[in-house]
Amino acid sequence: MVVVRTATGPVRVLKFTARSLDFAGLDLTAGRGRTAARVRAGPATTSTLKDEGVVTLYTQKLRGTLVGLGGAPLPADRTVTVTPDALPAWLPHPARPSRTITFENVTVSQATRLSGDMTVTGPPLGVSAG
Repeated sequence: MVVVRTATGPVRVLKFTARSLDFAGLDLTAGRGRTAARVRAGPATTSTLKDEGVVTLYTQKLRGTLVGLGGAPLPADRTVTVTPDALPAWLPHPARPSRTITFENVTVSQATRLSGDMTVTGPPLGVSAG
């Protein structure tokens, strides 16, 4: 958990780092109202976010189905919501070694930007502004 500055003031968020992020059937909306932009890839496509070093994701909430925990046993309830106020015990802490965590059917409430370059693959690709 970290604090980031936004246009509306400081916000507590979760900070995830990874070598890359893969998005199946990407549906991404940035902004609100007339300044909103939406990027959608086809439902059977995979889009990837990579960087030369580490990809960073800052989010206020991540909700999804946990399907992989880097070899560790999965919890009985695999539908999880992670927020700065609700951190599950299995989530790696900077003091512990990192592991690969895999989610399906994820919804992320974004507080600030992602780092890295995103590749959106396969038709259809739509970009629209509000």
